[in-house]
Amino acid sequence: MDTTTRKCIIWAVACFVIAAGLYMVWPIFVASESDPPGGSNFFFGIVQPVLSFIQGVLVSIGGALVGAAVVLHWLTSRVSVTKGPLNQLS
Repeated sequence: MDTTTRKCIIWAVACFVIAAGLYMVWPIFVASESDPPGGSNFFFGIVQPVLSFIQGVLVSIGGALVGAAVVLHWLTSRVSVTKGPLNQLS
């Protein structure tokens, strides 16, 4: 496996693990936060949408990296790379 393909897979797994960690930690935050009397809750107003956005972005980036790794692996296994000067068309 090519090093670039391996890096894509590692970063994709890292994105998926972080997104899953956010998903597992989410109920702990919700259970620990209670709405203060007469005031708005900071968690439900700002932090929850930000965490949801970050989770969605991480899953999307992870999926794109897996797709890129598949394409890179396919290309590197089928295309031979020649070293030396390029042939110029005249």
